[in-house]
Amino acid sequence: MGTAFAGSAHAEDVSAKAASDCPSGWFCVWAGTDYTGRMQKVQYDNADLSQYTVFSHMKSAFNNGRSCDVEVYGGKNYTDYLGTLKRGVKGPGTGAELKILSNKWVNCR
Repeated sequence: MGTAFAGSAHAEDVSAKAASDCPSGWFCVWAGTDYTGRMQKVQYDNADLSQYTVFSHMKSAFNNGRSCDVEVYGGKNYTDYLGTLKRGVKGPGTGAELKILSNKWVNCR
């Protein structure tokens, strides 16, 4: 499943302008609403995403995971639960910035 290692934080920067740029199996976030601006993407559970700028200031997201929902947290180490983004769900954002500092894949089918 890509270049990420289970249990470690890993994100890739991608210049993207559409949700369709998020590859299958990844959770992607964008700096702008409607999947505009800088994009970063992750696989697997990540206890600390603080080193990735877009996760600290994201405005839209897409869970393009193959079989799991993704829980997102405002704190490192899965603290400050923000919500769960179902597999295949796109969140174009409303203009408000959201900080995601960790993520966990759940409800895998």
